[in-house]
Amino acid sequence: MRRLSLLALLLPLVAVPAQPAIAQTSAVTCPVRVDPAAFASEARLSALADKQATFGARPTGSPAHADYVDWLEEEMSAIPGIQLSALPYTIDRWDNLGTGLTVGGTAVQVAAPVPFSSSTGSGGVSAPLVHLAAGTNITAANAAGKIVVRDLPWTNVPNLLFYPPTLGYSMYDPGLTINLLGSESMEAPAAADADLKAAAAAGALGVIEISQLPHAQIKDMYAPYEGLPYGVPGAYVGADQGKQIKDALAAGQPVQAALTVNAAWTPTPTRTLLATLPGGNAQKIVVESHTDGMSPVWDNGPLTMIEMARYLSSLPVECRPRTVQFAFVTGHLYQHLTGPNVREGGAGQLAAQLDAEYDQGKVSSVVVLEHLGAKRYDAVARPNGLPGKQLVASPNLTELLLVPVSESTPLRELVKGHIEYWDVRRTAILKGLSAADLGTVPRHCSFGGEGTPYNQHLLPVISPIAAPKTLFSPQFGPEAIDLQVMRKASLAFTDVVLDLGPMAQTAVAGDVTAMRQQRASGTPGCA
Repeated sequence: MRRLSLLALLLPLVAVPAQPAIAQTSAVTCPVRVDPAAFASEARLSALADKQATFGARPTGSPAHADYVDWLEEEMSAIPGIQLSALPYTIDRWDNLGTGLTVGGTAVQVAAPVPFSSSTGSGGVSAPLVHLAAGTNITAANAAGKIVVRDLPWTNVPNLLFYPPTLGYSMYDPGLTINLLGSESMEAPAAADADLKAAAAAGALGVIEISQLPHAQIKDMYAPYEGLPYGVPGAYVGADQGKQIKDALAAGQPVQAALTVNAAWTPTPTRTLLATLPGGNAQKIVVESHTDGMSPVWDNGPLTMIEMARYLSSLPVECRPRTVQFAFVTGHLYQHLTGPNVREGGAGQLAAQLDAEYDQGKVSSVVVLEHLGAKRYDAVARPNGLPGKQLVASPNLTELLLVPVSESTPLRELVKGHIEYWDVRRTAILKGLSAADLGTVPRHCSFGGEGTPYNQHLLPVISPIAAPKTLFSPQFGPEAIDLQVMRKASLAFTDVVLDLGPMAQTAVAGDVTAMRQQRASGTPGCA
């Protein structure tokens, strides 16, 4: 979709009660779209990903996370015209001081503690083991006084859901690489949240979660990430260690286990970094990604944002009709950032602020960038009869890029055009990632990730996200990113931001305007 053909549809720009837009003169020539020669090369993106990897895993508020945000601030401060500010928070940071497990007196290797587990101290807890299979509720009758063993489930989402007329708006898969009758699946460590809560309520003394993946691929993985303490300790083990535990139980005799999760909570500052590039009008387009994560692919949105900001700053202000604010958000791995009653992380805090500003004409739209260019890894049987599965990279495929876009046909067409122009293959533009509910505003409550709170706060949102199976583990580094595809996606969404500049706000908002009116009249929002 060419920008010149869009202008006739999308102009004139709706005025807002802020500084007036600067009139474009005939002496200024603005780009029709991003010049790839003026944008970051694959080598530059590779260097950024390698630099990011040097920080290692970045739980919220950890020294590594703080160092990463400081580095992002240095990168952004070097870009001409950028104005920096921050939104500070204080959290109780959770730190793992050591984990251990013995089963029947034999040591069993632990891959990771469940984040925010109850601390046992260095002495651990000792109790009989009980394996409760999937579908068996954890109750006082079967778990009190015991250490519960659970198998992590795998999610399966049919591919047909990503096509029209279900959740899909359009699909770009010119190579026909997606099996319409197949499904997208990955292991779901987030299920540990319900297990640990149920175990605490039942009076259990601990939980061991067994992965189908080997220890080497899940070592130090991090999920779930609520930011609230669980009432019991929990730990993950790999497939081989899970077999070791189940073999011990298979004898039919009581098996005693000792589980240690030694952890500490420390009051710690963290912050959302804001980098604002003024445009001809103060009404802002917000480009957002998170900074706390386990791997480069989890947090490569900020790398694209650096290069997007660098490119946009090189243009005359007349070519930036709206201000662009880059938000490097904290609290993605600490969802209850401000307390137990609100689960939205830093994205939710920023979304609430933007919601309040929207009706004042200060905000146009939000573009959230997550997991760009994520390579596809398939879970295949392990060799030599070893238990479970292992993740193997596809030689030429990336994970399906899901792009929920709020209820505006011009906005969805804008994204569709740039995805196709830059050939960002295996991309589904979606209406949402949950079933429509005509009784709420918005109709689709989930956008699948960081874009969800902006959508729920009834802001115009474009929210690309992939769901790579490597997401939760720091054992996968920059090699899990397809840099060519990441660059194509970066170019496409930079073009999207360029086109959002002159786009009429009525076209940007679409049905969001009516939904905000319905909310004001009492229509319920998302629970």
